[in-house]
Amino acid sequence: MMNHKISDPLTDLSNSKFKVPKRIIVLGIMRSGTSLVADLVRLWGAYVGPQDKIWKSDINDPRGYGYMEYIPLQRLNDELLDGNDRLPPHLGELEKKASEPEYQEKAISLIQNMDQETVESGQAAWIWKDARLPLTLPFWELLWGDVIYVITVRHPAEVILSLAKVAEIDEDGLPYSAGLAYWQYCMFNVLAYTQNNPRKIFVNYDQLINHPEQETARLCSFLDFHCGSPDKDARQKIEVMQARISGNERHHQYKKSIAEMSQATKEQRALYNFLRVKTLYPDESYNRDDFALYPGWREYLESVDALMALQGIRDM
Repeated sequence: MMNHKISDPLTDLSNSKFKVPKRIIVLGIMRSGTSLVADLVRLWGAYVGPQDKIWKSDINDPRGYGYMEYIPLQRLNDELLDGNDRLPPHLGELEKKASEPEYQEKAISLIQNMDQETVESGQAAWIWKDARLPLTLPFWELLWGDVIYVITVRHPAEVILSLAKVAEIDEDGLPYSAGLAYWQYCMFNVLAYTQNNPRKIFVNYDQLINHPEQETARLCSFLDFHCGSPDKDARQKIEVMQARISGNERHHQYKKSIAEMSQATKEQRALYNFLRVKTLYPDESYNRDDFALYPGWREYLESVDALMALQGIRDM
């Protein structure tokens, strides 16, 4: 893992009158509540970009915003992952791309554009969310400067079940062990690349759904503090954020603990339990060996991906 960062693309500009807005990054694996949490950050007051640049599965979405993903960010992440987000990139590939002028210029242009539009909109902060960010963090962490992280935590079995539904995979033949390895890689990446940043909060999806007032108040207080936002309208913001949760449909509630999952390794169990600890103590340190992936995990994911692709061809 590289330790040096490329200098902040806007604080180096000669225009000293330009006040760089706060940059909020929502991190979490797919189907872990990132869209809901990103929408809460929007309702708190962060700029998300124009509606025509936010990806929606349904153009008639009554909220106007769908998955809260900025399309230009999606497109660059597609390039970084060579169009395949089912398999984690090899170690060092993304850090190498972060030093290449072509990718640097694209990334910095996106950041500068968000900064400029946020200032023009009169807002103090902007937000990015893409469920592939845990995969591309080695690239972005070197380029996006001083950011604030909002990190979602959800039971990995619920994540896997939700992903299976989206991919139209029968639950009876669901390869939990492959899903757990993918989840482990993504969430360990999140831990590793955010550990030294003091501006982070971990949001437990269960707590958010079951205790919306408490959790929205905690998130609002965190954002107000790190973005220098006045708290005089905090009560109103919390009520709006809480109302958004009440309209959220929850699917795939997994009743068993991860300790009861026979497919989970001890490292995966330890990682999930530690992520839950981080919701209370975000700066808690850890031993990376406690969460290490087992030998051959990548080859296993590649094999499962190939088999599922072959099955898809046969079913056509």
